[in-house]
Amino acid sequence: MLHRTVADLRALAHPLRLRMMELFAESPKTTKQVAELLGQPPTRLYHHVAALERAGLLVLKETRQNRGAVEKWYGGVARELQASHGKSGDRAAGRQARRAVAATVLEQAKQEIIALGPGAKEAALLARLVVAAPPSKIPAIRKRLFETVQSLRGEFHLDDQTKDDCERWAVTLAFAPVATVPTGRRRRKR
Repeated sequence: MLHRTVADLRALAHPLRLRMMELFAESPKTTKQVAELLGQPPTRLYHHVAALERAGLLVLKETRQNRGAVEKWYGGVARELQASHGKSGDRAAGRQARRAVAATVLEQAKQEIIALGPGAKEAALLARLVVAAPPSKIPAIRKRLFETVQSLRGEFHLDDQTKDDCERWAVTLAFAPVATVPTGRRRRKR
């Protein structure tokens, strides 16, 4: 599991950068290729690529000459993000950055689900499950969920040979404690 800094998390806390990272993580691509996949002009993405590269989330894999220009092929380096544990100020900033990334990821999932038109071949699968388990079991549940995601990623990883004849689907998973309402507070009758 890669440990990332708060700055790395903040670099991803932008919907477009998150989508870019997903595409670069599939296989090395140029900024122009990613722009085409996202339906964006390449000039809009160059500063995002630079920010992701500065944060160490993208690496230059190779350069190629193409009609007198140099193409830069980037690949993603992080599969999973986890904030490092440091001083209390760092932890607070890390919590804030994780919240920003979570809001971005969940907003992206929401937009993808809303964008599904009535003529979609398959409906989105939406589920919410609240698990009641002793604290000692939580790490095992977390591990099972992580292994399931890793298994799906390995089995259905897109590469350059199959991307044109595949549909892209996203899995968004959140495993977090459920906030409880204190039982001592009751609404007053008016």
